[in-house]
Amino acid sequence: MKIDQRMIIVSSIMGSLGVLSAILGFSAEGTKLTVWTVYRYRGVCLYPQNPALGLGVCAAIFLIVGQIIFAVVGGCCGCCKSRAIPSETNRVIGVVCAVFSWIAAVVAFGLLVEGAKWNDTGTRYSSGYGGCYVLKDGIFAGGAVLTLVATALGLTSYIMLSTQPAATATTTAAATPPLGGAGIAMGQPQFPQPSPAPNAKLPPVPSPAQQLPPLPAHAPGPQMPAASPPSAQGHGPQTPNEQALPELPPKGHEMLARPV
Repeated sequence: MKIDQRMIIVSSIMGSLGVLSAILGFSAEGTKLTVWTVYRYRGVCLYPQNPALGLGVCAAIFLIVGQIIFAVVGGCCGCCKSRAIPSETNRVIGVVCAVFSWIAAVVAFGLLVEGAKWNDTGTRYSSGYGGCYVLKDGIFAGGAVLTLVATALGLTSYIMLSTQPAATATTTAAATPPLGGAGIAMGQPQFPQPSPAPNAKLPPVPSPAQQLPPLPAHAPGPQMPAASPPSAQGHGPQTPNEQALPELPPKGHEMLARPV
């Protein structure tokens, strides 16, 4: 169970208000009006001024302030979502204590206000038997005791609903990955690439001739140049459409014309 500084401060404030309210309630019980302090004149009862009125009112105010603080910082008596995440057992105990704390606070507030009203200064008619009405014993004291009970239950509920189990806190811290620490690098494979075995045989690389795809059936074969016609005997190769020139006569001879 982890207790922080905020919880200590809030618990101190709530406890101080509850104890102060109880002290004022017990003080009002000791200073309240009695049948010996009330004056009676011609059927009218005179209630003098006494400190029980102020003590009772202050006790009721401190009680309500403490309960409001408990409701605000305690997460609406466990019904609202609080900052911490208590265990299921702590949550049930906290809600039950909160409910009984408010019940005790409401009853204590009613007793303190009723006691303060009966100790108000003024005049009242006496009873049919000639007596004056006064507050019964134990009203302020009962309100003070219930104030202590409400404060104790409220503190218990606040602590149960605001504490986080140590095991849960440790598990949460362990589950959170550290920033900048060792981990999986971004963009890198999580599993190592398999390396080839040292004695593994690599497949043969196909030759360029084997890599060529086969020609389709309708594709023409390779174009071969046409062979030139054989040249005339005694002459060199001739180009197409070119006639052979007559041989020149040897030197020293004349060319005879053929008769027509």
